[in-house]
Amino acid sequence: MMLSPAQFVSGLDSNCPSNLGFLAYNWYTQISWYYSIKGKQLHALSLLPVHFNLICVITYLGGITSGNIFMGLLLGFGTGGVIVLNTVAAWTSWATNMPEGYGVYQFFFFGWRTLSPGWHKFFLLWQIADSVTALTCLIAAIAGAIYASTDYHEESDDGKMPWWMRYPAIPLGTIVILICFWPLILWTELIVARNHVESATDWVAVWLFVAQVGAMLIPSCSTYLGCFRRSS
Repeated sequence: MMLSPAQFVSGLDSNCPSNLGFLAYNWYTQISWYYSIKGKQLHALSLLPVHFNLICVITYLGGITSGNIFMGLLLGFGTGGVIVLNTVAAWTSWATNMPEGYGVYQFFFFGWRTLSPGWHKFFLLWQIADSVTALTCLIAAIAGAIYASTDYHEESDDGKMPWWMRYPAIPLGTIVILICFWPLILWTELIVARNHVESATDWVAVWLFVAQVGAMLIPSCSTYLGCFRRSS
């Protein structure tokens, strides 16, 4: 989430497929969540997908930018697909995983609460609002990807954004995301600590993340092509 603004900037007017790493990471993590939900392995973590559903569908839009229409379409529809999967996973968790925690799972909401049928209905209203937001972001993902790879690309031909602009976008974007979404981090950690949740580290996700950051930091292909043309 914290790198999504920098990811958005790095893809603007860039012919490198760096945002494919962002998309691959999102698909991998969402598929992992979905299979864990289907296997009823989340336990108290089943309280989280409804919150992730709201935050992720917004930050996923950071990976839709590209400098050409072919990559733009791939990123747009790929991001739309992971938004749909994210929403399906959250609904599945609400319907099949949460009821198992009645009277057991605890979460913080103006004080500590214990999951009950009444609170389950509260999460239902939250999930409905998330689904409306997801539909809006699904449309924005496809339309935004097409605009970034066509209209924006044509408008910026005379003054391309320097590739090094992504570096200040990393700390600045991280600060903005933390200011906006710090309750997610706090709420997640409170649930993990209160319900004594433990799980192993997913090293595939870790290395996908490392590869994504590395791809984001390298100069764009358009930079190298421009240097080659000038030298020729």
